[in-house]
Amino acid sequence: MLLSPKQWCLILFYILLSFLLTCCLFFMREAANGVPVLNYHQVNDVDNNALTVPTEEFERQMSYLRNEGYHAITPDQLNDYLNNGSPLPEKPVLITFDDGYRDNYENAFPILKKYDMTATIFLVSDFMDRFDNYLTWAQVQEMSESGIYMGVHTLSHFELTGLSDTDLDQQLEGGKLAIEWKTLKFAEYIAYPCGSYNDKVLAHTRKSGYKGGFTVHYDLVHPGDNPYLLSRVPIFGHNSCSFLKFKLRLHGAPLWGRLERLQAMLIRTGHPTVAALIWLP
Repeated sequence: MLLSPKQWCLILFYILLSFLLTCCLFFMREAANGVPVLNYHQVNDVDNNALTVPTEEFERQMSYLRNEGYHAITPDQLNDYLNNGSPLPEKPVLITFDDGYRDNYENAFPILKKYDMTATIFLVSDFMDRFDNYLTWAQVQEMSESGIYMGVHTLSHFELTGLSDTDLDQQLEGGKLAIEWKTLKFAEYIAYPCGSYNDKVLAHTRKSGYKGGFTVHYDLVHPGDNPYLLSRVPIFGHNSCSFLKFKLRLHGAPLWGRLERLQAMLIRTGHPTVAALIWLP
């Protein structure tokens, strides 16, 4: 029996609806099982760029997390959850900052304390006490004593994949030792500069005594993930509807992360026009 155009349209509609419902259920399951690791850089009202979240906007985001029942955790808690199945508090979130900017102390730190949030700062140790817009070691020590975890962003922020074995070890071990010397606490987690890594970098990271590493891959962290390739949710600032985009990124990370990877693949394979059609918050 031949189907009419109307019947074909209904069949296609139900197939599309089933596909969309399946996708929604998949991403809901991913979101329910995953832990968001938020990735910030600067928090100030001066630098107008994508890596800088205005101070008032950062406070709004922390207030939202607190009011929605999120509990800030440490890298050790996340690691114990991934490797040992240790329980996490309800609605866990790991808040991270890269580089170690001075405004992390001047602007973000008071807000974190106000909302009873802990955080992790991945430091470029050679930049501390050297450049005006970076933290001093005294500020690092004060925050460390107040419960802010100090991780490693290497010694000098070189992309690790292009380094010799000797230089790679110097960046990994030198950055780690500097932070441990100044804080008198173990620094066992790293954020790879520019998200750059390869098999050699991962092997040297393990050899240097790290328990885990964080990338710039956009997704949630799930049980079974490689502890040296942990995803994060990048939080941008100084753009329109930034708070709405923060919520979309927080709650929709599994979807947006896959779309971001699809967009990058299209660009790599010579389809920038098609890639431009993909909207990301």
